Amino acid sequence: MCCCCGDDDSYGSDSDLTNLDTDTDSLEDSSQCSEYSSLSEAPREDGAGDYSGETYNKQPATKRARADKGTDMGTAPAKTGSGRRKKTLGLIVTMPIDILLEIFSLLEPVDLLYLFRTNKAFHKVLSANNAVWKAARANRGGVPDCIPGMSEAEWANLLFGHDDSHCQECGKKGIWPMDFGIRCRMCPLCIKENLVCVENFPNEFPEYDPIIMDLVPSTDNGGDDHDHLSSCTFFLTRDVVDMAKELKAYLKPGAEQALEDFKQSRKKYVNLDVKHAAVCSTWSDNDDSRRRARALDFRDQNTLLFQARLVDLGHDAQDVKRMFERHHYGILDKELTDARWKRLIPKVERKLAELQEEWRLEKQRDTSNRRSSRLLDMYKKYAQSFPQATIPPPYDFLKLCDVMEFIKSPPTGDKESDIQLCSAFEERILEFCAEYTHKLKLEVTRLLTLSTDVVQGTTVLQCQGIDAPDDMLMQLATSVFQCTSGSFPLITWDKLQYHRCSVRSESWDTDYGILMSTSFCTFSISERGVAAARSLLSLVGLDAQTTTASTMDNLQCRFFCSNCPPRPENGGSYRFVMNWRQGVFHYFEKRDQSHTEPRWESLSAAQLQVVQSWRAPEYPGGTRQVWRCNKCEAYYSNPTKRVTVIAHCKKSHGVTTPAEGIDFSYDQSVIERPPPPTKYFVAPQTEKPSTVHKTQKSKRSTKSTYRCQHCNGLNRTFILEGVKAHIKTKHNINSPSEGTDFCNSDSIALDSS
Repeated sequence: MCCCCGDDDSYGSDSDLTNLDTDTDSLEDSSQCSEYSSLSEAPREDGAGDYSGETYNKQPATKRARADKGTDMGTAPAKTGSGRRKKTLGLIVTMPIDILLEIFSLLEPVDLLYLFRTNKAFHKVLSANNAVWKAARANRGGVPDCIPGMSEAEWANLLFGHDDSHCQECGKKGIWPMDFGIRCRMCPLCIKENLVCVENFPNEFPEYDPIIMDLVPSTDNGGDDHDHLSSCTFFLTRDVVDMAKELKAYLKPGAEQALEDFKQSRKKYVNLDVKHAAVCSTWSDNDDSRRRARALDFRDQNTLLFQARLVDLGHDAQDVKRMFERHHYGILDKELTDARWKRLIPKVERKLAELQEEWRLEKQRDTSNRRSSRLLDMYKKYAQSFPQATIPPPYDFLKLCDVMEFIKSPPTGDKESDIQLCSAFEERILEFCAEYTHKLKLEVTRLLTLSTDVVQGTTVLQCQGIDAPDDMLMQLATSVFQCTSGSFPLITWDKLQYHRCSVRSESWDTDYGILMSTSFCTFSISERGVAAARSLLSLVGLDAQTTTASTMDNLQCRFFCSNCPPRPENGGSYRFVMNWRQGVFHYFEKRDQSHTEPRWESLSAAQLQVVQSWRAPEYPGGTRQVWRCNKCEAYYSNPTKRVTVIAHCKKSHGVTTPAEGIDFSYDQSVIERPPPPTKYFVAPQTEKPSTVHKTQKSKRSTKSTYRCQHCNGLNRTFILEGVKAHIKTKHNINSPSEGTDFCNSDSIALDSS
């Protein structure tokens, strides 16, 4: 802000804490000055401007009689007694004028301007004494002399008047800089509307002589108008119009010499005006610097005063210091009086309380994040030494009541102590894991007990309640579950315990707030999975209430889906042969009209003998990065290929012949599906695969007929390259294979037909 644009009282603001009023003791009004003839009859100096007369032309406000409190209550007014009288400046007008002028010469222009507007007597005295104004200008850091043709009072009003922050054209507030070249203060919009550039003068005023531009004041400030060069000169439109009218008087015949004299006089005036504007601009910059320095001094002094008083009131010294380090607050840029202090202290205390709560929450969030990060690191380290299925996911670990209570507990005040307290949970990780597994088993047992699709005749248990897991119940072949966000069945507890869907497999480095706001998956009974398992058990003649999944695994039985007709290929036809787990998955995923209920047929002895003679395919594939070492944590977080893990076991652990399931294993939370079913040709192939088919197979597929086997639902289709890229990105499978990870929807359609 330009320093000349307001007095000291208008510099700065009280920011968001307060709206200060600028109380000053008012002088007596004009009705009290009629008796002071020495002021009212004061002589005037020649050339002194009579500034507008706006104060005494305006009718004074009608005074209202002050109602006595005693009268309102129906009682006699109380005696005032000898109380303290209100201090006024009424007697100042009885002083000799020379003494008054000597006092006034110690003031600044803004103070004289207030006196000038007070009443007629002061108005006349100050209008007739330019020396007082000059002394006041010197007191304000050497305010330059008046602009030629302007009185001292008008000059002071232009610099320090009540409208010192308003646009003089439209009245918009907050317009601080004043353009000394054109002697006015305007907002950017008014500048654009009321200024004309020297380049546009012929277009704006084609009827005017361009010599006018040498006869009126100018400025190089065109506001934000980017249509002109930065070095362009601008003129006030009304100055141009007024000068054109004035020149008309010199365009009469015989007035050539007078016109020339007038032009020279105006050019001299304009040159003086340009020099004076430069002096004023320099003073304005210097005055602005002085005012800022003064405000900074006030700020430093008042900050110390505020801090001391707030501490005396019982507030924490560190919080008080932090409050003022964060923001300086405009209230501190001005002198603090007792009245201002009384108004400000409640608001400052409220602001401090708000900041303290904000800091507390910020510190709590930081502490919770650091604690959760340390706990997750510690948990990861210990979890690597346990079987994968026996440990809770990171999210579930943080959700355990004791852990959550510790994470959300208030900070101790010492960052190291906050972190060291995490070590108390190291010895309890085993307990946490056991508790988590027990709770999950108990929930699954209750789920199975309440499901009439799984267990019949368990009303006694339902009435008595379940308080312990039933391991046998969870291992039944009919104990088929599904995750609420999953797309495939989970057969028995053995598969459920490894399940990690997208909302349960958070990264170890995930922010605590994200972990705590993520909803975890829940499990339910898979109705289609149970129906498929029951029908298969019925086919082989086993009891659904007692047969376990391992019993079914040990049976040398294979099945055809009776709902799926043979599919033709190369002159023959084939059907998919499945074990019981593959059958459950098959029926779960087939939701067309032909699979409204599960129907199966067993392979004949001859067919079964053929199938058993085939070499079982490697599953999961050795090239998939899902293999881990069971003897160390080398590949716990980053599973790798099978051959890499085998080489690691030989080199690092001295195992001559590493065995799968003992020395190494695959990540069962990633491989949750059984191997894909195998084609069995019920009618032999009579033709060789055509070369056209091979050629088409070698080309990149451009038809969207492939579906991801890992995603929920079967509606989204991809081209071949698209489904592979999707599985790599979404499911972190680097080498997706058809049948296991994706399938051709055209083939599915043929199956259903």
